[in-house]
Amino acid sequence: MSTRAARALQEAIYHSVVGLFYVAPRLLYALAVDGASRFRHHPSTLVVVNHKRDLDSVLVPPTLLYNGVRPKRPMWFAGREDMFLRGFLATYDVVPAWLRRLLHEMDLTSVLAALRILPVRRFRERTMDEALREAVATLGDLTIDDTLSPAEAAFWHLPDAPPLRLADLLGWRFYERRRRSATMRAFAPPWRDRLRRRQDDVVARQMQALAGVLNRGDVLYLAPEGVISPDGRLQAFRSGLRQILSIAEVQVRLQPACIVYDFMRPGRLGVHLAVGNEMKAPASPAAGEANVRRAIAALHTMTVSQVASQVVWDLITAGREAIDPERLITDTQALAAGLRGAGLRTDGALLGMDGAERIEDWVRFVERGGWVIRRGGELRIDAARLRRAPATYWQNPVRYCVNEVQSVRAALDGAADRAAASS
Repeated sequence: MSTRAARALQEAIYHSVVGLFYVAPRLLYALAVDGASRFRHHPSTLVVVNHKRDLDSVLVPPTLLYNGVRPKRPMWFAGREDMFLRGFLATYDVVPAWLRRLLHEMDLTSVLAALRILPVRRFRERTMDEALREAVATLGDLTIDDTLSPAEAAFWHLPDAPPLRLADLLGWRFYERRRRSATMRAFAPPWRDRLRRRQDDVVARQMQALAGVLNRGDVLYLAPEGVISPDGRLQAFRSGLRQILSIAEVQVRLQPACIVYDFMRPGRLGVHLAVGNEMKAPASPAAGEANVRRAIAALHTMTVSQVASQVVWDLITAGREAIDPERLITDTQALAAGLRGAGLRTDGALLGMDGAERIEDWVRFVERGGWVIRRGGELRIDAARLRRAPATYWQNPVRYCVNEVQSVRAALDGAADRAAASS
């Protein structure tokens, strides 16, 4: 296939997938978008978005690309490096065992290239699978006794088996063992410096590739938190954003956006996407990062799930474990009005004619989960369970939503405090 034909095929794949991602979510989810036309497709724009779920990357880019503004520019994406490894899809725990074995041989590299996704290394989440593959590429297919520490080599050895080489560890029979966290201590001391130099080189080239998107005038999509928020909080930003701003050779435009899920409700998942005003990146990368964090927090929409959860959590912290249903509605709407009065975005459904009904939907959701029990005309709160359960959205949705509210308020209050201190 000629270069021209290959490029045309990649363009067709790209726009077909993006088009599908634009249409399908609008049928499956209750998506509310505010300010999509603020994205002007200007050259050298860095789109910066919070990271709640894998679904973010399906919802946000198509909404921006098909926002009716012309002309468009190519949009590239910073994606986790392990997606480019053979067998990435097998790493999802929801995949059944029989299918995982088949997916272990699948390589998505060509698909990801067609979708304009560029790899970014995530050190904290790196697995031994990634480390071993890089060791083979860097050191060659040496024996594990020559390359691994004695303890690590002993971990991999099989009884009555011939000596193993590094490439042998990449086979299916060692798949589960490779899923544990990577550590440089797994390798023998003589090889560690060489592998560290390789890592530094890889990361430098990845950052240069991302900055190169901006240097040539295209658009780059980045989630600066680097990982999905496990507990609802706006996470600390990884170093990628600062590095990109440091090495970019052009004036970068920053385009903030914030996505929020209203999931404690019946029917379709509620999604709020708010797009902010474009701003020029300041000369200081640290200042640029601070501006992005505040902008994302300011775009956060306070949902029914979040505000009602905050009311219940406030009761618990005050030592109360019951509330009248009507009082819950009144207090939730009062808190929503207070948040709006303080300048925070609030879901219009909370204060509209359907507000009481939506709060009652939230009550039914937490009743089904056993977080509250309706007894004697009151809602009895399982305070002990709410304090104890991990604050993920599936294990403890109330705490997850409370964390969302509190982290946004903390981000905005912190920014206000810094502004006051510098004035």
